[in-house]
Amino acid sequence: MADRLIPRQALEYIRNKKLRPAFSYKDVWNEEHATAFTVAKAMQLDVLSDIKGAVEKAIENGTTFEQFKKELKPTLMQKGWWGKKKMTDPLTGETIAAQLGSDRRLKTIYSTNLRSAYQKGQYDRTMESDLHPYLMYRIGPSLRHREQHVRWNNLIRPKDDPIWNYIFPPNGYGCKCYTVAVTEARKQRYECDGVPAYDPGARKTVRVPVHTEAPKMTYKVYENVRKGIIERIPAGITPGFNWNQGKSDRVFSLMQALAKKLGADSDIANFDFLKTVYDNQIFRTSFQSFVDKSFSGQHKGTEITPAGFLNAAVVRWLKNNAGIDVGTNTVIGLESRLIKGIKATRHGIQKNDAEILLDTMLNGKVYWSRDGNGNKAKDSLVYLFPVNENEWFQIAVRPEAKVNGISAPFIRSVGYKPNSTIENMMNQLTEIK
Repeated sequence: MADRLIPRQALEYIRNKKLRPAFSYKDVWNEEHATAFTVAKAMQLDVLSDIKGAVEKAIENGTTFEQFKKELKPTLMQKGWWGKKKMTDPLTGETIAAQLGSDRRLKTIYSTNLRSAYQKGQYDRTMESDLHPYLMYRIGPSLRHREQHVRWNNLIRPKDDPIWNYIFPPNGYGCKCYTVAVTEARKQRYECDGVPAYDPGARKTVRVPVHTEAPKMTYKVYENVRKGIIERIPAGITPGFNWNQGKSDRVFSLMQALAKKLGADSDIANFDFLKTVYDNQIFRTSFQSFVDKSFSGQHKGTEITPAGFLNAAVVRWLKNNAGIDVGTNTVIGLESRLIKGIKATRHGIQKNDAEILLDTMLNGKVYWSRDGNGNKAKDSLVYLFPVNENEWFQIAVRPEAKVNGISAPFIRSVGYKPNSTIENMMNQLTEIK
């Protein structure tokens, strides 16, 4: 890993993770790893922080494992997190001889985190590229490979194929598999001539065939008793790795990609399609989960989720009347900091407001509000939707904003307004039709 270029996204992926002490690796499961940095039996925050800091440094500097171990091992030994010690499982009350730090565990921590971060960066760059519509699965330089991983070697499938939700590497501890972004022209060349691969027996590079047909998946049932989860896991995938490292936390980016494909000047059919996507129960459940996690404190304020989109009429009006060209950035984002469970923000929403917020975004009337003091930075779109006979729900949206490096319209405030206030507001707003 040290000799590979680490994308910026890879370092941010690790840096944005929050410390999550856990007794067992089963306590933090699948997609939870996207936002949580954890090491089994590392129950002390200072120990976990030291390990995370060392991983971040290794990713940023391309540090070899030997250097990583040399710098981290003395610190862990000094703090008593080394060798075997008796620990009590907080879930079961059982006392066991727990393995804390060891050279082997450091190797696992190093390789798993670096490879996960690299693949996250690789996935982000591939999904953002219009030139690379495919991903190719490649096995790594291990002496021995898992049988199923060998079968997936040199598999080329569209980058949005659902199969990557299950087999995107790494797919287990010590797995060195990775993906490569592939253009249409390169895919055709590989299909014709094969892909170059080093043959250790012949000690030279040869060309081996690729395969493009979706493989037939077989599954096994696995129960994580600590989480109360029973799931079907594809053969060849280690339990706990049954998720896409790259796709995690990419709901917003995926919605942006969908809106971009449809075009900013979407016709009514495309508008109805996007509306159907946002109104789908699966999306609504995901949105409610985002609100719940923000309210409970699992989200810390910097996370974002799609909450709506600018339709074609709004996009054209902004360009022609407000001099604002949003381009293809039409997906409207909501920051978790606006959920009132995080802090007492007067512009935030309550836990039970998720449904009405989406209804307002999809079905509300849209207006343009100019700042009374002429500050264009405070000009905003206003979405209004009647809640009952006495009040309305109001959402103010900044049409141009940048949050966490993402340029898009973002919600700036939400709230309920009585009829009298709305009537006065409408006299000062410009309706967009």
